[in-house]
Amino acid sequence: MATRYIIALVVLLAVIVGLQMSGVFRFAGNIYREWSLKNVERGDVKALKWSREYLDSDEIQIRAAAASSIGRIGQADQATLTDLIKKVENDVARVASSAAWSLGHIELMEPEGNRTAYQSEVVAALIRGLSHQDKKVRRSAAYALSNYGMRGIDASPAIPALVAKLKDKGVGYMATRALGEMGARESSADIAVLLEGENETYQYEAGVALAKLQPLPEEIQAQLDRLLKAHDDIRRAVEIEVPDYQTAGTKQPVKK
Repeated sequence: MATRYIIALVVLLAVIVGLQMSGVFRFAGNIYREWSLKNVERGDVKALKWSREYLDSDEIQIRAAAASSIGRIGQADQATLTDLIKKVENDVARVASSAAWSLGHIELMEPEGNRTAYQSEVVAALIRGLSHQDKKVRRSAAYALSNYGMRGIDASPAIPALVAKLKDKGVGYMATRALGEMGARESSADIAVLLEGENETYQYEAGVALAKLQPLPEEIQAQLDRLLKAHDDIRRAVEIEVPDYQTAGTKQPVKK
């Protein structure tokens, strides 16, 4: 009896070794990974466990996909939130950028979690992200702060850092958008400088942002009005994004 068990075990081990050498296990593993990755990339909340798992992948593109998927899912527990913050600060630029983007979209899953505390933690991480050496990470951090502003979440500690990035090439336009979404009226003079530049993207974002920061000082309001008269596309964008702009613009301007 014992001899038969030993023979069966030897045969089983031989089969396993043969399958391993033939690449069957690797092939099956790749199929599983591709299947789970598709669920991750779709932002399926059921795939959150895989997103966490793939954050530690040896492959950069897998970690980046996992980081961005958490934002699409829109939910994360405290541990996942902490992992994303670490990715912004310590991973390569591609992954850090995806993680920063996600931080602007997630809600804490735990009902007993302190939302004010986690939001402050995210804002602090995004402020650090604005100083990242890679432009894409800085831009993603500014975008995430813009999304916080759209959601009505207090991100005011980031205002000085965003103002400092207004002239950051490739990032300043997103910093401008974030300041507009956050209602940072104290930044209006800094944003107004971009109205006179030659970069149309920056002019566009500055015009829309200032339209959201009503009422404006008289001279800045005049600058904005001149821009809107000269650029139909910016005026149309303001009409869409700030439907009450005409009403707001006719209010008594703030005096310096």
